[in-house]
Formats: sequence, structure tokens, C-alpha cells
Amino acid sequence: MEKKGTIDNMDELVKRVTVVQGSGDTRRTDVVYESGQEGDDEKPNLHRLERSIRHMLKAQVIAAQEAYQRHLSSAEKGGMSWMTEAPGNLMKATRKAAKEMRKSMPFGSKSSEGEDEGHGD
Repeated sequence: MEKKGTIDNMDELVKRVTVVQGSGDTRRTDVVYESGQEGDDEKPNLHRLERSIRHMLKAQVIAAQEAYQRHLSSAEKGGMSWMTEAPGNLMKATRKAAKEMRKSMPFGSKSSEGEDEGHGD
């Protein structure tokens, strides 16, 4: 039988070893090994959180750029077009940004990401 763990790397595998002796009222415990890293665990992996925040920020930029471009094209038509088209322009810009925002969700099914693909706004 092959030995997988040794005392040298025990601190990587085991945080504490407690020996329980006796029974009933005479039971006693002794900690025979305790890792020196009690509250010093590894740093949490924040890659997913960073990626989510990046996608949310990108979605906000997309919404602003899209709304601005739609406003400019409405204003070029002249007259009051920009005012009458403003609500629709904002809704379409928001919808486009929502597609990017879906990428920021840490959970979700793959089917929800592709639902609005192919609908040219």
C-alpha cells in the first residue's frame, strides 16, 4: 500500500488533530496537532466577481453609447423627432445593454444568453 500523506505536508491537509480519551464524565480531549494558519486561509478567488463587475460596467457603457447614437440619428431628422423617439430609443438602448448585463450573472443557463440573439435592434 502506497503512503499518500506524510508529516511534511500534513499541514496542507489537516488543520487540527484532537485525541479523545476516556468516556462519560472522565472524557478528556487533547489537541496534538494544530496548523499555525488558523485564521489565515487562502485568499478567496474573486475572479468571477471581477468578471461580473466588468460586464456590468461594460453594459452601462453600451447603454450610454447606444442611447447617444440613437438620439443623434433622431435629432438629424430635424424638428421634434428626437423628442418623440426618445422613449423608444432609451428602451432599445436598455435592451441592448441588458444582453451584455446577462453575461455578468454568475449563475444562469446557457439558453437564456442566446434568446435575444438574432433580433436586430
